[in-house]
Amino acid sequence: MPDMLVKLYDLPEQHTLINRLQEQGIVIRRPIGPEKHIVTEWVRRKFREHWKSECEVSFSRVPISCFIAVENGKILGFACYDATVRGFFGPTG
Repeated sequence: MPDMLVKLYDLPEQHTLINRLQEQGIVIRRPIGPEKHIVTEWVRRKFREHWKSECEVSFSRVPISCFIAVENGKILGFACYDATVRGFFGPTG
């Protein structure tokens, strides 16, 4: 599978989308350290073990280089960056 490189610095701001999601009860946020086991186990169950490993790396970054989408306390999705190597986006699901 080829890499899908995206110039993140060229993307428009998404505050409007994030606000609309929040109005619908979906919160996009960085997880905090004590949530590491919850997030990484969710990633392992929904995707695969090596994505869990990459997600764990994102928790070693300051700030944590992972975002999660949460609705009613349940994780809907995740996105990491600087996990595989610095400057790369992913994994995401």
